Formats: sequence, structure tokens, C-alpha cells
Amino acid sequence: MSESQIKAVVFDLFETLITEWGHEKYTKRKMCDDLGVEKDRFDVFWKEKEEERYLGKIDFEGSVLYAGNKLGKEIDSDTLAYVLNRRIAAKATCFENIDPDVFRMLGTIKKMGLRTAIVSNCSSEEVKVIRESELYRYFDEVVLSYEVHMKKPDCSIYDEVARRLGVEPKDCIFVGDGGSNELQGARNAEMKAILAKWYTNRLPQKRETIGDFQVAEEPLEVVNLLNNY
Repeated sequence: MSESQIKAVVFDLFETLITEWGHEKYTKRKMCDDLGVEKDRFDVFWKEKEEERYLGKIDFEGSVLYAGNKLGKEIDSDTLAYVLNRRIAAKATCFENIDPDVFRMLGTIKKMGLRTAIVSNCSSEEVKVIRESELYRYFDEVVLSYEVHMKKPDCSIYDEVARRLGVEPKDCIFVGDGGSNELQGARNAEMKAILAKWYTNRLPQKRETIGDFQVAEEPLEVVNLLNNY
């Protein structure tokens, strides 16, 4: 690998390093049952705050209270805490079911002398879980939309992670499953991009390949692709 080429690898989180599939999820329907509200009606107001949740303008609890208020449903503090704790527990489970090859991939990339980072669109309840996870220590930088008030696929968040890593965006590889149009966002920011399919290949409906991005069917294939840059 020449000095003029890749200096850092930036990873998406959900369905790239961890997956929400293959173990119990705290679904929106379960949450609405706990809140005592109708899911279809709740969804309308929950989605109204989606952008604000990712950009750190409102937290998880605030979103729940907002939707409840719109529905004329008073949500007491005990119920709110119960729902929040169930949500956090479900997110934490994702970090207990990581493909072992993900850790092998990350260890190998570190040995290659490359810097590493996570960039994730996430809301308040996910921030705590991410920062307390074993996975967190593998990375030089972790950039979370809730904290930095910008999100994928905006170029600004890719520029921010490159700045924190001390490299130029063009010297970064971005690896992600393609959600949130993140691969094109990385490309727009002048990063190279790899489509990660090791988790999405296992989904009930296998995802098709996105665009003309290079593909890694398994985590260690990322290492092979890096060696070609």
C-alpha cells in the first residue's frame, strides 16, 4: 500500500458492524403496546420528529412525549422509563451478537496501520449503548449524528470524521450497508466506498447490490479490497 493511498477506514454501524436481526427486537408495535397507544396513529407523529432525533434536537423521551401529547395520551414517568429501558436493552443486544469476523477485520485493519472511525445516524438512547460497548474501543473516532448535529448522507459529517482522523476525505474508505444513501454520500464527499453485505445477505429479503460500488460479501473481504488501493 503506497503512502499516497488509503490512510483511514470509516464504518457505518447498524447492519455493518452490528445487526438488529437474528435476536429479539423491541419493535415499534411492542413499544406502542407498552404505551397503550395505536401504532398507526403513533407512527404519524413519531416520524414527524425523526430528523430532529437524528440531529440531536430532541431525545427519545421527548419524541415519545410529543407523540403521546398529539394523541391526547398522558404518559407517566414510570411508563416512559420502562419503554426507554426496554429500548436500550434491545439496542445493547445488538452488540452481543456481532459476527466474530467483524472483530478479525478490525484487528487486521489496525495492524495495517490504518486509522478507523464509526459514523452513525443515531438517536439519544443509542449513544449511551454505543459508547459503553466493547466495539467502541476498536476505533480512533466515533462520530454520532445526535452529538454532532449532522447526519449521513450530508457531506458535512464525512468531512467531520476525516478532520477528526487528521486525514483528507479522499484518503478514506467508507464501508456501509448502503442505508440512508450513505455510500453515495461518502462518494460525494470524495471518499471511496465499499458496500458491506455480510449482514444484509441474511435478511428475510436479501438486498440487491447498490450501484457500482465495490462489494464485500464477508468482513474479511474488506481487507482484501483495501490491499488493492
